[in-house]
Amino acid sequence: MKTNRIIRLSLSILMLLPVALLAQDRKDKIETMHIAYLSQRLNLTSAEAEKFWPIYNEFRAEQDKLRKERMDNMQHVRRAGGIDSLSDAEVQKLISSETDIETKQVEVRKEYAVKFQQAIPLRKVAKFFVAEEEFKRYLLNELKRRDHEGKGRDEDGPPPPGMN
Repeated sequence: MKTNRIIRLSLSILMLLPVALLAQDRKDKIETMHIAYLSQRLNLTSAEAEKFWPIYNEFRAEQDKLRKERMDNMQHVRRAGGIDSLSDAEVQKLISSETDIETKQVEVRKEYAVKFQQAIPLRKVAKFFVAEEEFKRYLLNELKRRDHEGKGRDEDGPPPPGMN
């Protein structure tokens, strides 16, 4: 009995492994495109890049932590069967959590705007925040385009704006 369970668990893991690897590969491709896009848009000197990228990595880690909190909230709602399945107290807690996350996101942007200014010129800091939004829009538009055209998700699309 225990052996069957181990075999089933092993087979399940083996079946999910390609999906997980494909998702990680896609995430890595997007991150590589994102870094290339930022590098091109900011045109950092080597001295600036040496200071900027460690701060950027901290910034991304903070953002990822907040994104995970938001995803945890969404998973909780899904597991419960949707907003209508939650009690009023749970909905209130969800609203508070979401507004706290949004507040933290603004605080992180403010904090890192100051940190980035210690590494790169003010105008490049402004370009960074603009480039971040442009890249997000590019990704959303690319997803819409692929969905509209019915193409597979693994196909490469046009480069992000400014990367031609």
